[in-house]
Amino acid sequence: MNIKNGEQDKNEPCGSRNFEEKEAKIVDLTKNALGIAYTAYWSGLNLLKDTVNLLIDDVTNCPDGNRKKYSTAYLLLINRSIQHIESIRLLTERGFYGDSFVLLRSLMSDLSMMQYLHFHPELLDLFLNEKQEDYQTNKEFKRAFSESMVENDLIDRGVKPFGTSFQMLSKASHASSFGSQLYGSRGEGEGQYHLNYGPKFQPEKALMLMDLVASSHYDLINNVLWHRYHSGEDISTEGWNKVKKDLRNLSRRVKTLTEAAKETIKVLWPELAKRMPNSQRDE
Repeated sequence: MNIKNGEQDKNEPCGSRNFEEKEAKIVDLTKNALGIAYTAYWSGLNLLKDTVNLLIDDVTNCPDGNRKKYSTAYLLLINRSIQHIESIRLLTERGFYGDSFVLLRSLMSDLSMMQYLHFHPELLDLFLNEKQEDYQTNKEFKRAFSESMVENDLIDRGVKPFGTSFQMLSKASHASSFGSQLYGSRGEGEGQYHLNYGPKFQPEKALMLMDLVASSHYDLINNVLWHRYHSGEDISTEGWNKVKKDLRNLSRRVKTLTEAAKETIKVLWPELAKRMPNSQRDE
């Protein structure tokens, strides 16, 4: 190690070793640079918690068994999604963007599963009663919930859940040379990138990721409302009316943030920009 008298040699190739100090600086830089993102983010998270409370009330008090099953399934998926979203925020704030993309892939799966279950009420029991070994040994379960089945089913219904963007994010979760680019930073020439052996502030990635997670609050809530509306479930109570009103306000905040992020993505990843799934807020 290039350590002299307890101090790092600043010229060593692997870069700085003072991770904690760098992380603290990057957190400050991220919060100062992306103030608009945090306004939308916290508003969306609080609204998602309001939605969770209403779903819990459904599971606890609703006499309709099928409605209870849907509310339970959505609570399970939102539980995962909230932790994905918060984890992405914490990693992004500290300059660790690669694993944020891995979690983003899982978040996209949660959103797609919510839509898929809406169209397949006959699969609710299979989904809710999953056992640890089902994905390996239960052919019915594997066939019903494979990624290709979910993707093809939604595409047939006019939804584009995954596509090239999902495949690109999949690369980040595997030991691949291409996927390592998502863990690095842009180089000077086209197609070049630097390997990062520690945290590094990259405002363009931070903006894109914070937009996607802030937008995800909207998409999760909108999926719940869309399902309830098209299933004939009541969304005119005081609680649901407040959620709908607050969601419209959140939509305006997210739209402003998204426009900025889209321009960033167009410059950095033009192919990804063409194929990223459109949020339902644009409809």
